[in-house]
Amino acid sequence: MESNPRPRSFAKAAVDDISRLGRITNVLFRYGFSGVATSVGLGEGTAEADGSQPNVDVRKDPKDAARRFRKMLEELGPTFVKVGQILSTRRDLLPAVFVEELSLLQDQVPPLPFSDVKEAVEKGLGDSIENLFAHFEETALASASIAETHLARLHDGTEVVVKVQRPGIADTIRSDLDLLFLFAKFLEATIAEMELYAPGEIVAALDDGLTMELDFYKEASNLEQFAENFKDNLDVKIPHLFRSHSGRTVMTMERVSGRKVADIEPGSEEGRRYTKVFIETLYLMIFEYGLFHADPHPGNAFITDDGQLALIDFGLCGYLTPSQQDHLVTLIVAVIAGDVDGTARALLRMGRPLGHIHMAEFKAEVSKIRDKYLRKSIRKIDAAAFSNECIDAAQRFRIRLATEYALLVKSGATIEGIVRTLDPKYDILSAGQMYARRMLTQRYSSPRLMQEAFGGLMSLSYFLKEVPDQLSQILMDAEGGTLQIRLENQELKELIQQVNIQTTRLFMGLCCAALTIATPLVYQNDPFLIRGIPIATIVCGLTATWLCWLGLGWHLFAGRAWKIRLSPFLKLLRGRWRRFTKEEFKE
Repeated sequence: MESNPRPRSFAKAAVDDISRLGRITNVLFRYGFSGVATSVGLGEGTAEADGSQPNVDVRKDPKDAARRFRKMLEELGPTFVKVGQILSTRRDLLPAVFVEELSLLQDQVPPLPFSDVKEAVEKGLGDSIENLFAHFEETALASASIAETHLARLHDGTEVVVKVQRPGIADTIRSDLDLLFLFAKFLEATIAEMELYAPGEIVAALDDGLTMELDFYKEASNLEQFAENFKDNLDVKIPHLFRSHSGRTVMTMERVSGRKVADIEPGSEEGRRYTKVFIETLYLMIFEYGLFHADPHPGNAFITDDGQLALIDFGLCGYLTPSQQDHLVTLIVAVIAGDVDGTARALLRMGRPLGHIHMAEFKAEVSKIRDKYLRKSIRKIDAAAFSNECIDAAQRFRIRLATEYALLVKSGATIEGIVRTLDPKYDILSAGQMYARRMLTQRYSSPRLMQEAFGGLMSLSYFLKEVPDQLSQILMDAEGGTLQIRLENQELKELIQQVNIQTTRLFMGLCCAALTIATPLVYQNDPFLIRGIPIATIVCGLTATWLCWLGLGWHLFAGRAWKIRLSPFLKLLRGRWRRFTKEEFKE
């Protein structure tokens, strides 16, 4: 088996990042985004140079701009494809024409030469491909930016699918993530609203997700856990994993053949049957097992020859703790019951408030969203849009929700789209009421209530047992004169720290200004030269530059930088974009 990959040294990481930044800049210029590259300091030049396309003009041709943006992300590779896929779910951040174009993102690239595939398999599994497989198809079954799959046959005759990671893709992704993280820290340090959206945490979550996809051991564990969860379920098929033929960069699993979900006739008896299977599977993943498939699109779900629903590709999965499951139950029951107060408080418990929450205003916003969606015809309810608006409302009121809920909404929205296709008349609200009763029955069952009561009594007994000892210790300290009470004024402490920081920055700025002024003054009077340039001039210039960048870095990454607010500008821009949309997109 292949050993764990060696971590990149700091020097190699820096070289990789700079090289990758250069390639990203070239792609930006080539697709006509030279204005973007120039504005962030990545270079200057004309868009038409070196075979580049003309500069994009969103106002004149937004569809062309969106198409070029998608193609650019596809060329930049897996990290940027994932970012585009995330943006395709955020209609509040991008115009509709961009969202629709990004939803077409295809994570597909030309397949590798078979010699590279063979080398990767043999390196990953530590044996020759002839010893491992009786037959290995040279033509790829599917090819994506991170890995590609091939059909093969084991020596015992078992038909399998082999997933092979592309050589060198890990270093490319890590360089992209380094650059994205630096950009995220820049946003957090300069824009006040970024505290709520936490781009640093988004990049960290993206890092975790991509690192998970790069480590096939993790995907293999997810696959085995799903197989264990659904082993007795006759409606769901999970492929078998062959551990003996799997490693960190190669994974071998059972070949499962079948037909696409799209081949089922909408509204037919078969369509209604598999609608129930999809909904039941989603319920089991979320509320029974706490492990759910985060990307169950039609390419990862199909119908086997035996009539089972097969799920594949478990590289991206979500995990819910028992408390998160309870919060979801509370939220769903409150929404169905029309309890606005319960819905608002459930959303509050599902996240972490970043400040004071005005509950009356938050409840009014939740009530408005509920009336907008749940007073429509039953068949027209858009559960995904309702969930997204609830999450957006929580964010507007500075409630930061866990990333697992974003994955859950994405997974649920995908399955809802499949269900709408299979059975356009499916009554989602009635189904929700049925499952809500089922969840409440399980949540308030006698065994669970007894278990929670027993846990509460044990905690109370420990508390009552420790209180007398603690009180006795306090009285003894008071009697002996050793009792100490410590008071701390956090605001005064922060004020002193801020004064020290600002004084140091002011001193650095004065030194930088003095050295900058001194640089031309010493140019003509210094007799010591290096290649015709006075040494004192070089020292003054380099020191001033170093102090300038040091101060800027301190400002951006110390976490105490002054931040601008974009809310007023975004409101103005949103109004102008809406007027522009009405005028330009009537066709």
